[in-house]
Amino acid sequence: MTLTREQHLHPAGPHPRPQPAAHARRPGPLAPRAPRLAGLAVLETPSRARTQHEALEGLGLAGDEFAEGIFSRAGVHTRELNLDEDFLAMSLQGRASLVEQELLDQAVRTVDRLGFDPAAVGTVLTSSLYSLGCPSLAHRLVEYYALDAATDKYHLTAVGCASAVPLLRLGAQIVHADPSREVLVVAAESMSSILVPGSDGDPRVKTVGSAIFGDGCAAALLSARRETPGPTILATAVHQVPGTLDAVVLTCDERESHLDLARELPRLAAEALSGLVDAFLEANRVRRDQVAHWMLHPGGRRIVEEARDALDLSDEDVAVSWRALADHGNVGTPSIFYVLHATIADRAPEHGELGLAVTIGPGVTVGLMLIAF
Repeated sequence: MTLTREQHLHPAGPHPRPQPAAHARRPGPLAPRAPRLAGLAVLETPSRARTQHEALEGLGLAGDEFAEGIFSRAGVHTRELNLDEDFLAMSLQGRASLVEQELLDQAVRTVDRLGFDPAAVGTVLTSSLYSLGCPSLAHRLVEYYALDAATDKYHLTAVGCASAVPLLRLGAQIVHADPSREVLVVAAESMSSILVPGSDGDPRVKTVGSAIFGDGCAAALLSARRETPGPTILATAVHQVPGTLDAVVLTCDERESHLDLARELPRLAAEALSGLVDAFLEANRVRRDQVAHWMLHPGGRRIVEEARDALDLSDEDVAVSWRALADHGNVGTPSIFYVLHATIADRAPEHGELGLAVTIGPGVTVGLMLIAF
């Protein structure tokens, strides 16, 4: 599979790949026509990358002792943001048309890197944290690429950081129903659109979100054609942790907008994680020591730490997630695609090695995806 990026890979070179356990392969044959990731691309725009210091300045938080402490400990070095003063002065609603156009522009630049055949696409699945636009991003992509007028299209919102697994899960079901057509998946996010400059009396949770979120976009092409190369999606699962709806809430009015993240969010997700992963792997006849590549949601320092510890992993096991957080921040909807992309590019998984992707998002929802490289 050909992978593309807007900039060269990190000059420091690839991380060393941990030694997989013996026989780190999925037992038994692959399911016939199992969906494959025939293409995967992530968007990087160096000209929009901002350091934490620049973000503090742009959001009017420089000199705020609490904010500077949170920003310095967030695990984020750079992230793409729109810190234009006129943009930040608008309300969430006032930014809507600009954001919808920006998401389309990001999506087109990312999809173009897939080198896909428009005639082969039967369904377009898109997602973003929220949408105040109509028609949807999926509709706009169908129009832009002049896809068949009968192309199915669906836009998923409010799933946020957990979106990748549901998107690929839905895509796999669609491919299974019609193996002759491919599914285009696009996860586009403008976390800048919910950022508001700091002011006296701001809740601390607003500052926490301002310290970690960034913009991003990813695109994937799902295919069931036997000759298609690329990682195979073996299994997916989602689990909504009961009683946790208030752990991630988008708060907005005519003047204010931010994601209200409960302090206990990392713990809530991690408490259930070990059992969920073991049950998922057991159902697919896989042991933990057979997983060669762990891809955890780079949602923030405490999210990575709590998930790492819950699964008895080392920092080396989750190094790709740490790097995604450092280089991009939490880009919401496309987050795990960045980790998957970097795993393929930097770790160079051997044919047949297994990987497990873990997403954590609103709900609180945990997503799991088992991949054979």
